[in-house]
Amino acid sequence: MNGVFIDSNVILLHFAGNEKAKEILKMCERKEIEGYVNSIVFSEVLYNFIKIVTHLKPFQLKRAKKIVASVQFSDIRDIFDLFHILEINKEILEISLEIINTYGLLPNDALIAATCRYYGIGKIATFDEDFEKVDFLEVVKV
Repeated sequence: MNGVFIDSNVILLHFAGNEKAKEILKMCERKEIEGYVNSIVFSEVLYNFIKIVTHLKPFQLKRAKKIVASVQFSDIRDIFDLFHILEINKEILEISLEIINTYGLLPNDALIAATCRYYGIGKIATFDEDFEKVDFLEVVKV
């Protein structure tokens, strides 16, 4: 198994102690698989990490700038050092619109799937069942 897109839920569940998620990231660390992410995954992980660390609800985050600014991201930096970060371009945006229409994915998931299609990545590590209906992606289960 080589060249696997790592969905944000794998990273977040790793922090929550999920053994399958931890194993996927260990495989990336041991270079048994090449892990790939994009800016969507980075944003989703950061946002949810901030919510978890601060114990604030989304509407409270905007008013708690000092608390948000005090969050330490060393664990996040270490995790993202494991992955290749792929850029999103206009062609990926166009592909994502097709994917929304074809598979009914929501925009962030469609951008992830479009990134995989554009870069020729055929596998995704995720706990999101929505990706199982995408015929050009194989969902990796450890």
